[in-house]
Amino acid sequence: QGNRSIEDERYLYAIAEEAKRANLKADARLAGGVGGGSNGEDRPPTEFLRMLCGRNNESDLIMDGSNPCSLKIMDMRPKSAAMANRTQGYGYENTNYYRGASINFYGIGNIHAVRDSYQKVCALCLSPNTSDIQWMQLVENTNWPSMTRLILSASWQTAFHVHYNRLPVLLHCSHGWDRTSQVAALSQLLLDPHYRMREGFSTLVEKDFLSFGHPFHTRCGHGEGKNEQGGDEGQLS
Repeated sequence: QGNRSIEDERYLYAIAEEAKRANLKADARLAGGVGGGSNGEDRPPTEFLRMLCGRNNESDLIMDGSNPCSLKIMDMRPKSAAMANRTQGYGYENTNYYRGASINFYGIGNIHAVRDSYQKVCALCLSPNTSDIQWMQLVENTNWPSMTRLILSASWQTAFHVHYNRLPVLLHCSHGWDRTSQVAALSQLLLDPHYRMREGFSTLVEKDFLSFGHPFHTRCGHGEGKNEQGGDEGQLS
């Protein structure tokens, strides 16, 4: 937004067009011949899809022709944060320039919000004065369950678009090594049983965390004492 990239626009359009061709070929194979097409007959009934969605966000998830889309852009950030990030060069896509694409924001907090929530839930668990009667509400007030729900929801919606809508999906946030890696990995765990096996899971961690630069050491502080962390702003513990 504000920094247009013709190369990116062409690249995403090419991905969307290739996905369309792949879907047509798959339909033809199911119909028993090239050009036959399945006409959506293998797609589950709309009522079943609504049940899967919990009747929430139906207009975005269930593609019925009234909302044509050939590529889904999923921005993990709150929209307000995405707009504020434009001044630092971390804006978001203007779909007027991306043919057939639509964009949604998923409201997942950044590392600072995660660290704040993590510290609150840790303090709550370690405090001898925590009220058992108010436990559920106190945990909810830390925002840790809320963040977990947002990540799981975005992952499930990613898997839904790939599996049921047969769309290519572009995931991103500001840097692409925290929220993006989590959602991408979880959605693949939902979609492909290979990644639920030991070898597949190690591949998933390597390609979606290590390859994208996820800073494991600073996020977890492995091997460091309490007074040796150096105040890294990206560190959780």
